[in-house]
Amino acid sequence: MPSIQRKYRTVYLVTAALMVAMIGGYTLAATSLTTNGPGQTSNVTITSPNGFSTASVTTWQLVVLSAAMAGATTAGTGASATIVAGTPTALTPCAAAPCPAQSFTTGNPNTEKLADFAEQIVLSVNQPLHTGASVPFDVAISIWWVTGLGVNTNVTAQAYFATNVAGAGAETVPVYLFVDLLSAVPPIINSISIVFNTCSSTTACP
Repeated sequence: MPSIQRKYRTVYLVTAALMVAMIGGYTLAATSLTTNGPGQTSNVTITSPNGFSTASVTTWQLVVLSAAMAGATTAGTGASATIVAGTPTALTPCAAAPCPAQSFTTGNPNTEKLADFAEQIVLSVNQPLHTGASVPFDVAISIWWVTGLGVNTNVTAQAYFATNVAGAGAETVPVYLFVDLLSAVPPIINSISIVFNTCSSTTACP
């Protein structure tokens, strides 16, 4: 009789463990969904002038703006929504890998609103050696999408950055950029254009 009780207890423990695993899996999936946002299929064009190697695009994704995203530091300043000119924002130096991610909203436009849909663009920025000079650059982003009401619309945004000087050596800094799509209704992204340029100085672009 004791052996039968042990078997029942074993079956109960295994079943309980499976239930916990299922619940844990569901929680993880829900968390991932919240973090990653809705899916997206887009035509993405990335353009860099010859010789530009300061930054590259790692990923792009449609997200829902959280308080942290909407409240991120604004990237640089610009003259207008259509002119790529402004003062770069210096990235925080990183002396040793792995470098912590840095988050920014685009400098133009800067209308980030909690719970709006936004495009998250992740950059991989090369920071020069400690003996190297800071390298400023701008990112021009154009996004075309269809609103929940079936209206075709677009936004053009800019971000201006300057790499800082590392304490020990060259490192790669992950930079998150958020572009508000001005809608709380899921948009259908058609295409994204991302253009990089080297700035002429640490205070003006291009």
